[in-house]
Amino acid sequence: MKSHQNSAGIAAAWNVADASSVVYYLLHGLQHRGSDSAGIASADGQNVQVHKRFGMLAESFNANRLAELGGQYALGQVRMATDSDIGTANLQPMMVRAHQGSFAIATTGMISNAPSLRKHMEADGLIFQGTSDAEVITHLIQMAPGKLVNKIETACQILKGPYAFILMTRHTMYAVVSRLAISQLYYVPYQDGYLFASETSAFGMFDVGEPIAIEPGQMIFLGRHGFTTRQMDVGAKYPCAMEAVYYSREDSLFQNQSVHKARQKLGAALAKGEDVQADIVIGVPDTAISAATAFARELKIPYEIGLIKNRYVGSTFVRPIKEQKENEIQTRLNAISSIVKGKSVFLVDDSIQKGKTAAYLCRLLKEAGAREVHLRIASPRIDHSCFYGTEYIPRQELAAANYELEEMKEIFHADSLRFLKLEDFEAVLGDSMCTACMSGRYFGKLYDYEFRKENENGRSI
Repeated sequence: MKSHQNSAGIAAAWNVADASSVVYYLLHGLQHRGSDSAGIASADGQNVQVHKRFGMLAESFNANRLAELGGQYALGQVRMATDSDIGTANLQPMMVRAHQGSFAIATTGMISNAPSLRKHMEADGLIFQGTSDAEVITHLIQMAPGKLVNKIETACQILKGPYAFILMTRHTMYAVVSRLAISQLYYVPYQDGYLFASETSAFGMFDVGEPIAIEPGQMIFLGRHGFTTRQMDVGAKYPCAMEAVYYSREDSLFQNQSVHKARQKLGAALAKGEDVQADIVIGVPDTAISAATAFARELKIPYEIGLIKNRYVGSTFVRPIKEQKENEIQTRLNAISSIVKGKSVFLVDDSIQKGKTAAYLCRLLKEAGAREVHLRIASPRIDHSCFYGTEYIPRQELAAANYELEEMKEIFHADSLRFLKLEDFEAVLGDSMCTACMSGRYFGKLYDYEFRKENENGRSI
């Protein structure tokens, strides 16, 4: 329940009736990934059109708007915004009108070498309307020679980092996952076509089979000849560990297991070796609830609902302005005094990044009458910057990178503090995932590292 990166959801429908409405419902299953903006583009074989705006999905679309979009093909995105990319030019799907024909694109993940690519393009006279990495992709595609499928492949050979995107023309669609598959894309057959989404929770309300992950370095092409695949590069899957901890919805899959079950296992592992006595366990809504209930069950002490979430306030990581993020921490959760008063409390959260939420919640519970607050984190210390997400956060802003455990305990006003050990975390989830923010183990060269460190507060794809 704090500011994390890598939060955008993309979805698409190919050759299905009322594709725009289908994508709308797919995006509903991804709304937790960002509520700053929503957009849908549609195609009917003749034209491509798009509607996008700031706000949540339901604020952006109604039945009339979806009927206007129509189409047999559609794609969409819901997204968070970082402090530096709140302009309308960054809203997606991004529409490109080129002499070869119009297309729309929706993206997730990150282009690691986007800053230097943008710098070279601007030096060559190319104009950017916004700050989104998606514009870098569209410029590379337009500059490359050959047919569109070849243009996309050429662009992908230049792009570095963990990204995924879906591109749609008036009669074709392309779904791409980079060779460094930290960002995922899934598809399922549906009606006479296919559905795509960046998280499996999107498929929940559709009668479909098991989602299939697009392979690293793979492009799926949908056109007159149906469904074809092209292996552009050899890669490997290293899904972001924070998907299991925070980003993904409980009914999604991570490494072929339920996210809810994975979080329960993390909570149970956290309880092993616990030497503090407390009266009750409280979980931070919503993403720490699964871990907290398992933590309580393992220790055989009561789990209580001691924090109430105001569901009419956005998540702390999906508001675009720093001051709004900090204010909303204080408005979206309330403590139930009758539950915590006079009690020694285990407060279980999913993770700590900057630590502002942790400090506020410990203080909130004590002001509500808690005698003690013992903070337990169901993931390892985040003490390295993420260079694979959508927002670069310097190490000097990460609590665990700058303070020892005892110092953090004092800063958070907690009576004790404990994180899940990395080896226990990997014992639950496996080690074939990206834990760079926890372990410092990065995958190869960190493209544009110095540029990003010195010149950026955060960018979104």
